[in-house]
Amino acid sequence: MKKHMSLVALFAIVLAFAGTACQRQVKPGASGEGSAGANQLQRIHFDFDQSDIRPDAEPLLQSNASWIKANSGARVVVEGHCDERGTNEYNMALGDRRARSARDYLANLGVDPSVLSVVSYGEERPLETGHDEAAWALNRRAEFVGQ
Repeated sequence: MKKHMSLVALFAIVLAFAGTACQRQVKPGASGEGSAGANQLQRIHFDFDQSDIRPDAEPLLQSNASWIKANSGARVVVEGHCDERGTNEYNMALGDRRARSARDYLANLGVDPSVLSVVSYGEERPLETGHDEAAWALNRRAEFVGQ
């Protein structure tokens, strides 16, 4: 029972860390790297084997939508990513579902869908190269790359 509680506590810490402190901010046109600022796009994270938008991702997507709408010439690629578990084929499909879920959420917030495209990288572009839950939680994500 102690081991189970320790794992639950660790997972809660990882989720909190991944949902707030590790938000990689992407400056449109900067090929995925950037620093903090008002005109930045932020990544979101997903739960294991899920493509549903988590509640902690909603404010980040709202911020991304505001930036995209305010920058009418911007085009954004929504990248879907997975952790290393599962087959390559499964992870490519899951990454696609994650990217489409994020794109659809942005469209529901009023972003013109024609400025959004999706791509799945499955497990091929990990953010963290570790082989544990902390790394996997960071790798289950959608990135937003402005062009």
